[in-house]
Amino acid sequence: MRIAVVGGGSTYTPELVDGLGRMRDVLPVENLVLVDPDRERLELVGAFGRRILDRMGHPATLTTTTEL
Repeated sequence: MRIAVVGGGSTYTPELVDGLGRMRDVLPVENLVLVDPDRERLELVGAFGRRILDRMGHPATLTTTTEL
């Protein structure tokens, strides 16, 4: 499953990533895409989200983009 989060640079996004990681048996996410026009915030939140997934041993990839 692929999920796109529009507004992915939000401070709420890490909490969403954590929830998706915990629910991997119910929601088999393979690719999580964060979309936001603010590249600086997007990269910061994206890096944090990747660390959350890595810590959980989750196999999903997390990518970021400013393009819808």
